[in-house]
Amino acid sequence: MAEPEWMQAEAAAARLGVKPQTLYAYVSRGLVHSEPVPGTRRSRFLRADVERLAARQRGGGRARGLEVIVETELTLLDPAGRLAYRGWDVADAVRSGATFEEIATWLWTGEREAIACESPAAARAAAERVAAALDGDGVMDRLRAVVLAARSHDPLRDDRRPVAVAMAGRALIATIVDTLPTVDGAVEAPAGSSIARRLWPKLTAHPAEPERVRLLEATLVLLADHELAASTLAARVTASTWADPYLVVEGGLAALGGPLHGAASSAAREVLREVDGGVPATEAIGRRLRDHQLIAGFGHSVYRQGDPRATLMLEMLDDVGASSDAELDLVRTMAERSLPFPNVDFAIASMAERHQMIEEAGEVIFATTRIVGWLAHAAEEYRHRLRFRPRAVYTGAAPG
Repeated sequence: MAEPEWMQAEAAAARLGVKPQTLYAYVSRGLVHSEPVPGTRRSRFLRADVERLAARQRGGGRARGLEVIVETELTLLDPAGRLAYRGWDVADAVRSGATFEEIATWLWTGEREAIACESPAAARAAAERVAAALDGDGVMDRLRAVVLAARSHDPLRDDRRPVAVAMAGRALIATIVDTLPTVDGAVEAPAGSSIARRLWPKLTAHPAEPERVRLLEATLVLLADHELAASTLAARVTASTWADPYLVVEGGLAALGGPLHGAASSAAREVLREVDGGVPATEAIGRRLRDHQLIAGFGHSVYRQGDPRATLMLEMLDDVGASSDAELDLVRTMAERSLPFPNVDFAIASMAERHQMIEEAGEVIFATTRIVGWLAHAAEEYRHRLRFRPRAVYTGAAPG
C-alpha cells in the first residue's frame, strides 16, 4: 500500500531527527510545505518535502548539507564518472595533449588558445620581496602573501571583463610559480617554458624529463576546475561582492587551506608512507576505521564509482614508473573490502612520493591550477550583483 501523502508533526520531526520547533523553522523557510489538519489545530507536512530534506542529511540529526544551486557554463561534473570543461571532456583533453595554458584560456574565455603566462616585472619584484621576508615559513603562506603583493601592483585590478580577468590570471599564476623557491639541486626551467615546466623544479629535484613534465601538465589540466568545490564556492561568493580577482583568489586559498580540501593529499601521503614503512595496509586502514576516520585519498562526495581524474593520473604514473608496493597494497585492500575507490588526492600523493616532492607539493599544485577555475567562476559571477544571501534555520533558545 502506498504511503500517505502527508505526515504528522511527530513523524516528520522523527524522520528528520530534529525538534518540533526546528521542523516549523523549516516550514517558515519554505523547505517543507505544511497545511492545517481539517477540524483540528494541528498541522500536517508534505511527505515528499520531508523525504527530500532527509535525503540531504548526512549521518542523521540536523541537516548538515547546504544545498546551493548555481547555473554555470563552465564545468560538468557527472557523478557517474565524467568531467568536462565547457563541453570538452577533460580525459579527452589530456589524451589529445592539451596544455595547461590552453585549458586556462578555454575556461576563462571559451577560446582554445594557448597563451603564455608571464609575470609583470613590477609585480614579480614586489612578490620576490614579500617571499624573501617570509623565508623559512611554509610555501603556502608565502604563496598567499605573493597574491596580495601582485595585487598591489595591478592598477587595473577592478576591470571585471572576462578578457581582463584572464589577463590578471595569467600574470598571477606566472608570478606565483616564478617566485616559488627552487628545490635544492633542481635545474631551473629555460626562459619561455610552460607553467608545468617552470613548476617542476619548485616541487622536486628529480630531472624534468618530458614524460614527467607531461604528467604534471595533465595534473594541472585535471584539477583546473571541479564545479562548486568548497574553495570555488568561497571564490564565487567573494566575486559576488565584486571583489577584484586577486581577492577572489585569496578567498579560494583560504578555503583551500583546510585539511579536508587542498591539503587532503598530504594526509594521503601519510598513509602511503606508513604502509611503505612496513605497516600492513590492513592495519593502517583498520586503525582509521576503528577511530571512525576517513581513509585519506579514497572516496568522493560526488563520484559514485570512481574518480576519473585519479584513473587517468594513475595510468600516466605507471607509464612514468612502476607503482610502489604501498600503493598496490592500499588499493587492493580497499577494493577487497568494498571500501571507497582511490581519488585524485591519492594520485597526487603517489606522484609526490614517487618523485620525493616537497611536503606541500599537493597543495601547491592544487592552488596553482585551481586559480583558473576560481577566476572562471568569478568572471561568470561578475554578471550579477551580490546574489548570495542564504538564510539559517535558528535552533537556539527562544527570545525571552
